[in-house]
Amino acid sequence: MLNLDSEKKYLLACSFGPDSMALFSMLLKGKYSFDVAHVNYHLRKESNYEQEQLEAFCFEHSTKLFVLDNLNVPKKNIEAECREIRYSFFQNLFEQNGYDALLVAHQQDDHIETYLMQKDRKNLPKFYGISEKTSIKGMTVLRPLLSYRKDELLNHCKENNVPYAIDITNLQPLYKRNKIRIDIVSKLSNVERQELLEKIDNKNKEVSKILAKVHKTSNNIAEILALSDIELAYFLNEKVRKYCQNNPITYKQSLEVRKMLTSEKPNVLICCCKDKVVIEKAYTKLLVRENSISDKYSFAVGSPTIIDNEYLYADLVNDPNKRNIKESDYPLVIRSARKGDKYKIKDYEVSVRRLFIDWKMPLYLRKLWPIFVNRHGTIIYIPRYRKDFVIESSPYFYVKERFTLK
Repeated sequence: MLNLDSEKKYLLACSFGPDSMALFSMLLKGKYSFDVAHVNYHLRKESNYEQEQLEAFCFEHSTKLFVLDNLNVPKKNIEAECREIRYSFFQNLFEQNGYDALLVAHQQDDHIETYLMQKDRKNLPKFYGISEKTSIKGMTVLRPLLSYRKDELLNHCKENNVPYAIDITNLQPLYKRNKIRIDIVSKLSNVERQELLEKIDNKNKEVSKILAKVHKTSNNIAEILALSDIELAYFLNEKVRKYCQNNPITYKQSLEVRKMLTSEKPNVLICCCKDKVVIEKAYTKLLVRENSISDKYSFAVGSPTIIDNEYLYADLVNDPNKRNIKESDYPLVIRSARKGDKYKIKDYEVSVRRLFIDWKMPLYLRKLWPIFVNRHGTIIYIPRYRKDFVIESSPYFYVKERFTLK
């Protein structure tokens, strides 16, 4: 009945709805080892009665039940807040009891509804519909009911005298998912349902191939431009999701990035995810980074010392290469570049801005690269940048990893 391992111990997420209670019944019939976790959000007047019913069913079948009595009622994004509450609860139980996997009772109708919502939103998901196996907060999450229809699970509960409660708000067209459930999914014929399931399966095969290709694609712009439009969109999504999980870049935005990459300008950038993420063309490389690093800093050094902070490591005591720094230069100021900065190289003076351009330094590094200024306000040293810059192995001086290209 269930494709689960009888040697493992599971935690069942149970709402006392028909889906999770049907799964509860199937686990009992299959003699699996499992405990039950339930969250009472106190959002409905029936919630306490439903908790009591679940407690009675667990007692009857000698099954351990964990209940989170959540008294802090969510007020804004209720669905998202409730999800965070319950998965944090499940995570704590995992850490305390060493379960092998969390069982969630999503079924075939949920799978189809999710796909139709993704299609309506024009998302670029890594998986269409609901995956049978995922990882959330470090937990392996299994959904063993995805081959079961909603009506099949209801019939299972009725035929086996399994108690359950139905949240009547799920039957009202108050939310997008409810409308899709009522107006589309509930009216699908068997043929239409099967065709839709096959379409979802084919879409996931396509996405799997795209992801396999983009994962092999480097940050070299020529290589990125060789991707198709849909491949580029997924490539950028993979990069952006590292910093902005809930607001990935859209397909339309990815086309704007392609325009940026084909422009004649060597250094140009655009922001996405409500300006939280920067996508930057830096000569032959594409950089994606969080837009939260301060672009201005300054700190003083009163005498030769060892500097080890978020910007650089510099041993100004033992370094045999004094880097043009003399005792008379102290106190030093080490700071980011400023407009109008000039740096004297041998017998001629050059603007720091021009120097960075000649070095082909990416825009964001120009704002962060350390400048050494002596007590008289003269720039006496700027670390050399090269396009293949990596952390140096020198025991005396190196710029920190936050400045390396990725």
